[in-house]
Parts: sequence; structure tokens; C-alpha cells
Amino acid sequence: MSAINILDLNDDCLGYVLNHLSSDDFNSFAQVCCRFRDVFIDRCGKRNRQFSLDGNSTRRQLIELCICRESVQTLTIDIDHFDTARTFRSHGCETPTNCFNTLCYALEGMVSLRCLVLKQLQFILIPIEKPFEQIFAAVKNLSDLKILEVRTRDDWTFDNIWQLSHLEELQLHVRKIGSSVLAKCCKSNPNLRTLHLGYDCVEGNLKDIVSHCGNLETLRFGMMAEAAAYKPLARLPKLRKLSHYGIRRKDSFVPVLTALAERSQLRHLEIDGGSLSPEEMLQIVRLNGLQELKCFCLTAECVEMLAQLTELTKLCLWMSSRPDISNALLKVLLECKKLQLLRVATGNLSPNFINDVAKLLTQNRDKVTQHPLQLEIPIPTYTVSIEQWSFRNSLLHCSPFEADSWKL
Repeated sequence: MSAINILDLNDDCLGYVLNHLSSDDFNSFAQVCCRFRDVFIDRCGKRNRQFSLDGNSTRRQLIELCICRESVQTLTIDIDHFDTARTFRSHGCETPTNCFNTLCYALEGMVSLRCLVLKQLQFILIPIEKPFEQIFAAVKNLSDLKILEVRTRDDWTFDNIWQLSHLEELQLHVRKIGSSVLAKCCKSNPNLRTLHLGYDCVEGNLKDIVSHCGNLETLRFGMMAEAAAYKPLARLPKLRKLSHYGIRRKDSFVPVLTALAERSQLRHLEIDGGSLSPEEMLQIVRLNGLQELKCFCLTAECVEMLAQLTELTKLCLWMSSRPDISNALLKVLLECKKLQLLRVATGNLSPNFINDVAKLLTQNRDKVTQHPLQLEIPIPTYTVSIEQWSFRNSLLHCSPFEADSWKL
């Protein structure tokens, strides 16, 4: 009887052999031949669908990424992995350039890649020229790549980001990017639905992207600009969520809010930074279809005006001054019967506010057909424990405001 060669074994038997190997031998097994690689991917590919390459990743992990490249669906790359100061101490690449070239080669074959996150959040020294542009060139033909997120600390170039043409979500938290480059990217990605931009990162005017964003539904950005720079954003035909954060000029949102109120398309509005002026508030309450609002208010009168937004389901308020807003909020709750979340970060409330809210809800809401109101308010306003209210009133769930919740 002739001896049996290992290649005569079926895949199940090879998988059994693989199960008895150490993790260090997995990569060696997969590199023997194409069939062994297929067995390895079949047995271990699932664990690599979400893969991260960071400053502490080893050379073995980079090899495993190359082996299982077709299985990767979500990939996070920290450019710190290629930092010259870390190279020989941490991940053990012979040279950062060789490792980076290996990564780019693997990226070209990641046919299942859907989400790519690129980070550079620490000071680094790398001998690689234009690393982000090289990565964009490597993934430009991946038709399944729908989400790209880039976060950087230092200045880099992104001139060829337009080569990606299948994006539906783009997040650019970078130091700077030219408005012409961003516009070209939007033009080459006609199905772009979500765009997040770092504060003041766009060099130029955002109006340049408007004509190329016919399917954009969510825009989040921040910048210090004149009112005229914001107004063109109202022409985005499918815009549903508009979010601005950081410092802005007084009354700068009046023109864009006025234009948006004429179209009744906006459902979610965040102006996170800078109290709303009376003129801005007058335009916000004209947004009849608005369902979620997050903003800074200065007076109780401005808060009371929000009662006109009867379609609201979520309301998050930060008071820039210290007026008593109890009665104003009660009026909002009375008129906005669909409200499911009321989050108050700061502001004076009466000692009986929770009790008054509970009575109002009991008189105006049906606990069978309506969801309970989630009420988040500053801790000093509590007169009873959270546990008591959660137990005693099925229409009202109370909890203390937490700073992290404001970021959600």
C-alpha cells in the first residue's frame, strides 16, 4: 500500500490538523499552498471580518491580514503602525516601507471590504510619502467599499480621494482639505448619503459641493463663517439631518434656516455651540416636520417657542444662562405629545418639576399606546429617587443628565 500524501486528505481532515496547530503556526500553514490557504480562510476567516492594524500590531498580524484579505469587511488602520520610532520595538517589520507596500498590496484584494477607517492621532515619523493617497489608490476599485473614515492630527494630502467612487458615507476629521478636492470627491460618489467634516477643515466654501450631493441626507460640520456661506446648504434636495458644532457667528444660521423652512424636508437639526438668537429661533419653529432638535438656548421665552414643533420626538437643550425654565418645558410637553426624550443639560428647574411633569403626562398621555418619556435633567433638581419614579409612573422614566450623553 502506497503512503498517503497530506494533500490526499480532504478539507475536513486538513481542518482537523489546523485545529491542533498553535496560533503562531496558522500563518505558516496558510502559506504552504493555495489549498491550505483556502482551508485556513474557511476555518478562520470569520474572525478576521473586522480587523485592526495599530501601533501594537505584530508582523504576524500583518501577514494574517494579507492571507485573509478577501474575508475582511471592516478594517481600521492606524498609521502609527509604520512609525519609525516603533518599528523595531513593536511590530517587527523589516522596514516601514516594506510593511506599508505589503499592506497596499493586500488592500487591492479586499473584495469584501465595506468600511475603512484610517487614523493618525499621534506624532509620528514615517519614511512613506503620501500614505493616505497610496491607500486610496489601492482601494479605488473595491466596489463594496461604502464607508470611509479618516482622522488625522497632522497635515496630509488627499488629492486623489475622488478615485473612490462607491462611497455612501464619508467622514473627514482632518486638518484641511481643499473645497475643490472635496467637491470632486462628492461628484465621483453620487450615492453619498452621509458626510461628516472636521471643524473648519474645508479650505474654501461648502457651496462647491452642493451641486454634486443630490442624495446627501446627513451633513455634519463646523466652521466660523458668514451667513452667506451656510445658505447654499438649504439647496441640498434630500437633506434630512443637519448638524453644526463649535463656535459660530451670531445670527449666522438665519438665512439657511429660513430657506429650509420653506421646503419642510429637515427632520433632525443640531446647532451645538452658540446660543440661538431670537431670529434663529423664529425660523426653527417654522420647521414643521422637525423631529429631533439639539441646541443652546439663552432665555425661557426661546424654550417656550419650541412648543410649536409638535412633531418633536427628541429635544436636547443646553441653557447658556440660568433662568427658570420649568413652565416653558411644561408647555413644550403639553404641546409636543410625541416627545420621547427630553434632555436638559443645564438650567434652573423648580423643586416640583418632576411631579408636575408626571401629572401632566398622566392627564395627556395613554400609557398603553405611547412610549414613556425619558427625562434627563441635572441632579440637583431631583426631589425623589430615580427608582421611585421608574416604579410609580409608567409614563415617565427619570435619570440624571450625564455629560457623555450630549455627544450622542
